[in-house]
Amino acid sequence: MLHIIYRSYGGENAKGRPAYYSKALAIASMLRAAEELGSAAQIVFLNDGPIPAELSKIMERSGEIDQRSQLGMKGSLRAALALPHERGWSDDDLVWLAEDDYLYQPYAFTHLRAAAAAFPDAGYFALYAVIGDRLPNGQPSDDKHVPVGCAKIPAGWHDTDPVSVLGHPWRRALSTTSTFGARVAALEQERLLMYATMWSGAPWDYTMCLLYQGFQPYALSQTPRWLRESARSKGVAQTVAVGAVRVALSAYQAARGIVGQSGRLFVAPDPALATHLETKYMALGTDWDAVAQDTLHWGRERGVL
Repeated sequence: MLHIIYRSYGGENAKGRPAYYSKALAIASMLRAAEELGSAAQIVFLNDGPIPAELSKIMERSGEIDQRSQLGMKGSLRAALALPHERGWSDDDLVWLAEDDYLYQPYAFTHLRAAAAAFPDAGYFALYAVIGDRLPNGQPSDDKHVPVGCAKIPAGWHDTDPVSVLGHPWRRALSTTSTFGARVAALEQERLLMYATMWSGAPWDYTMCLLYQGFQPYALSQTPRWLRESARSKGVAQTVAVGAVRVALSAYQAARGIVGQSGRLFVAPDPALATHLETKYMALGTDWDAVAQDTLHWGRERGVL
């Protein structure tokens, strides 16, 4: 079973978007991909605050609505991470935690399930990911994606040869956003670690990916720079608080290594099978304009849009 937890909120932000962007289109693309799995996919819409009526109608027809309020981004992710435990989902099931501004290939979730079978040792999955120092748009990663004080590529991480899954290459990934997949068993074991990581300084999703893979994310050589920049921009008190979280996470990771606990394998398709709908970071290798138009046509035919 694939449980899709679709995290929505009613507002928008100032990110650059393609001309066809809408949250209705994003939902439709997710539903189109889930349709290919039939009864093997379950959808829960985890909503933070009021949702526009046009989106609520789509959700009511398509899955379960779990209405919350005043969660914020971190609170929404914490609530999503807790759902598998609260509902007693099977350890062998897959969970897809989705933000509400992604566009999916129609076969994305079919490939995700096939990848889970092809990589039985993998605990985490992405459909849009950083491979080494290469962003999904093909460009090198930059300071926006690597927290100050962190290793750009941690010691011990290495690329792998691609493995064909349903004719599409998958390989080891380095990091992704807050939209990712996991086995329920992995989430159960790393959930509290993920909670703590959210207080380690932005972009904490990068740090989270390194931690669950078993890597030490913080480069000692970068610590003085981080201290200077953090104290200047965030103030001494917040720097001390974040620093304490980082020390605790580093100690925890070191302890895991001492007792012989290895990290999780994290894999993703290359090129991506979904894209964040932010103009600057659209995934390379796909005509996403065409995917959007096909999704609109599908949505209108199904009465979704």
